[in-house]
Amino acid sequence: MNRSGPLATIVIPTHDRPRLLERAVASALAQTVEDIQVVVVDDGSAEPVELGLQDPRLLVIRNHRALGASAARNAGLRAAAGRWVTFTDDDDELLPDMVQASLAAAEGSSLPQPVSVLSAVEVVDGRGQVVETRQPTTVARQAPPYAQAPDDGFVQDANTLFAPAEVLRAMGGWDETIKGWEMDDLLIRLVQRSSIQGAPQPTYRRFRHQGARKSGNAAVASEGGRLVLSKHREFYRAHPHLYGHQLAIVGTNYLRAGRWWPAVRAMTTSLRVDPARPKAVVQWVGTLTGPRLYGSYLEARQRRSRQEASASPPPA
Repeated sequence: MNRSGPLATIVIPTHDRPRLLERAVASALAQTVEDIQVVVVDDGSAEPVELGLQDPRLLVIRNHRALGASAARNAGLRAAAGRWVTFTDDDDELLPDMVQASLAAAEGSSLPQPVSVLSAVEVVDGRGQVVETRQPTTVARQAPPYAQAPDDGFVQDANTLFAPAEVLRAMGGWDETIKGWEMDDLLIRLVQRSSIQGAPQPTYRRFRHQGARKSGNAAVASEGGRLVLSKHREFYRAHPHLYGHQLAIVGTNYLRAGRWWPAVRAMTTSLRVDPARPKAVVQWVGTLTGPRLYGSYLEARQRRSRQEASASPPPA
C-alpha cells in the first residue's frame, strides 16, 4: 500500500480534566484498528497534561492559554497525520470498533464521494447504564439550500464524525468564532463538500454527569445558536420545522441566561415560522412571563434532569 502515516487520527481536546482524559485516551488507543494516531490537545490546562499511558501512536500538544474547543480541534486537525480524522470529547469514550465500523460504512456507501460517516451514540448515565441510543443522519453531498436534507437537521450528535482529513482542512476546519453550536455549523458546511453516511452501529459513549459541560452554559448556547442561525439563514429557511425548533432552543437558553427580550423575540419568530410545532404556543406564553417565572421553572427542570441522570459526580 502506497500510503505514509497512520490510517486515521483521533483528536481529543482537553482542559483541566486529567482523570477523565485518561479514560478517553485509553479508549482511543484500544481500537481494533491499530494503525491510528491519537492527538491530545491540551487547551491551556492549569497543569500541563501528563499521561501515564505510553504508546508511540500518542502525541500530546499544548495551547499555552485556553482558546476553546474549536481552536483545540483545529490544532489537532493540523497535527493529524491520518487520512481520516475523528474528534472525541475528553469526558466521553470510543467503543473499540469505532474506526473499523466507520471505515466499513465509508467504503460501503453508495453516496457521492467523498463520504464522511456519522454512527450511533450511546448515552450513559452515572450508573453506567445506557439510557438512550442516538441514531445518525444520512445526507448526500449537495449545495445550498440543501433541499434533500432531512427536516430534523444533519445531526443528532456529531461526536462520531469520521471524515477525510483533507476535506475538513479544505473547508477551514471548525469555526472558532462559534461556541456552543459549532457542530451544527460544521456539518452544515461539510455537506457541501462531502456526503454523510449514517451507520446504525453505536461507536461512541457519551456520559451524563453533574460536572461541567459547555452545553449546560445558557449564555454560550444562546449566543452560539444565534450565530449559527444567522450564518446559515438560507438553510434554515428551507427547513421551517427545524428552524422553529432551533429558535425555540435559542429562546429557552436566552431565558435561562436572564435575557428576556431576546428570548421573547426568538420564541415569537419560532411561533411565526412553525406555528404547528408541538408546545410552540405554550413555550411562547411561558416566555412572556419572563425569567423570574418561566426561566426559574426551566432551570429547576434542568437541575432535576442532571440529578436524575447521574448517580454521583464525575472524577475530578
